Amino acid sequence: MPGKSTFSKTQDIITALCNVDGFDYDEPQMWEFLKQTDLKIKEPSAKSSKPRRTTAYSLFLKENKKGMDDTKELSEQWKKMKTDEDEDYQKYLRMAEEKDKENGLEPADGSKSQSQTQEKKLLIELINTRVEGTEDEDKPKFLGKKIDSVVNNYKEWKKSELGLSPESTISRDDLKKYKEDDEFDPKNMDGKDWDNYIRNNMVFVEDI
Repeated sequence: MPGKSTFSKTQDIITALCNVDGFDYDEPQMWEFLKQTDLKIKEPSAKSSKPRRTTAYSLFLKENKKGMDDTKELSEQWKKMKTDEDEDYQKYLRMAEEKDKENGLEPADGSKSQSQTQEKKLLIELINTRVEGTEDEDKPKFLGKKIDSVVNNYKEWKKSELGLSPESTISRDDLKKYKEDDEFDPKNMDGKDWDNYIRNNMVFVEDI
């Protein structure tokens, strides 16, 4: 069996790098960089390119990047979103999965999206077990992490104010406007309507 061509190896390396969360460049940019080197490797044509899996990070960059100078700031923003596993992070994961489906790619076995779905089901089961038969049984569920986060408490309070379900998401632009209108302080929620909203109004897994 013949070994992989230089082109195939290069394509694999570029794809692997671009699939790393926080990597600053997409595949077209990487091929442009390659053209500036002494390596003579032809960039794949659109016809010969096979559908490749879409990453949530690449969709995030595509939607938010205005210029090359934005990359570092967006990378840091993405890392925080990923660490907090906030609603925007979940949104881009779903977008990537939908994009793969459009390209005829099924979710990979053991994918992060699937594992998160299983984790969410487990959280719901744990919460239901904890509150069954108590006065908290009918309270809305908080399935995220960091129940004392100022941002998380504000988001859950705002969704309630807007008549949205806890599973709903608020767009980035709308959230920014709401924060300005409500004089949101990311470092303090003392005395605000959303002060400890999650602990006081929702059910969650203890010590989450």
